[in-house]
Amino acid sequence: MRNSILPCLPASGIAALLALAGVLVACGSKVTPLPPELQAIQCPRGHEMHATATFRKARITFLCINKELAATPYLLHCDRESRPMVCEDEGNLHLSRNAQGQLFVGISQGLARPTADDLQGGSNLSVIFRPDPPRTTTFEEEATDWKFLLDDGKRLLPAGFTFVKGTLCDREATPLNTGVCNIEATSASLYWHIAVAVHRPRGTPIHVDEYHEALAFWLAHLGRLVVDPAK
Repeated sequence: MRNSILPCLPASGIAALLALAGVLVACGSKVTPLPPELQAIQCPRGHEMHATATFRKARITFLCINKELAATPYLLHCDRESRPMVCEDEGNLHLSRNAQGQLFVGISQGLARPTADDLQGGSNLSVIFRPDPPRTTTFEEEATDWKFLLDDGKRLLPAGFTFVKGTLCDREATPLNTGVCNIEATSASLYWHIAVAVHRPRGTPIHVDEYHEALAFWLAHLGRLVVDPAK
């Protein structure tokens, strides 16, 4: 991984540094109440906390984490299973909505994602952020027999984001039972790959209106989670 914040410290040194960082963050920060739209997200028992962490200049809110992680939000930078621990200015967010409108955190912080059956008829947001653009092309911005282009990314990205390319969407649900729209964007200090998926049975044609609704919903949520640059 690139730009490691803790490159070559021994395990004891890393532990001491992270403990000190946690104390400083816990003493100097105040947990901000979530807006109602984010309070509606259902968290598993024992993971009801939230915290913000700064990645470069961006302040990002992480939902449904445990008390220990909320008390040391610096660790949100880190792969806590790697040895030595590697911490970088990159990460991901994943949120899901089922057909009944219930909201969940997806694959994040070791929590189980709702099953495909749970999400059938729903949608989800998957985001990867990093300091710099990818070194190789991620997708070609052109319509094909399998994909079409929408202008939703240009219109609906939240304040602070600049459109790079997209919005490229599957014409029908893939073997993963999803149709996905991909967008790439920048903020003041980070590069973003944004994927919004609707969950439908394999081979089901997906109407543009279904994508319009999902993109409008999830891009608004992204704007509630990210402030770049942080004030």
